[in-house]
Amino acid sequence: MGESIIGRAQRSGAISVFAHNIRDYSSDKHRRVDDTPYGGGAGMVMLAQPIVDAMESAMGDNFKGKRLYLSPRGKTLTQKMVEELSKEEELILLCGHYEGVDQRVLDEIVDEEISVGDYVLTG
Repeated sequence: MGESIIGRAQRSGAISVFAHNIRDYSSDKHRRVDDTPYGGGAGMVMLAQPIVDAMESAMGDNFKGKRLYLSPRGKTLTQKMVEELSKEEELILLCGHYEGVDQRVLDEIVDEEISVGDYVLTG
């Protein structure tokens, strides 16, 4: 996060970036953050409890902004959307893993689901 465009934006004071490790918020003694989907199916989903706790910690008491989940099934990010999001005082970006996140997170704490485009990124 300290390199390229993001790094320059941070050094200039235009943005601040904070990363939160979801495992730090797990109540499981093994710091587990994933499980098989409740209704069955292939793959693993990220558990609601650590995500909600991490997002509440990131929001603090005076959060003023949007909470976004980056997902291939979300609305495709457009220049117009970027311009609108740039007006927000704060943004929280939830980056999923595995097959996705527990649907309760999307229903309860995420404002919008966004896709960065029709391609696959790793890591």
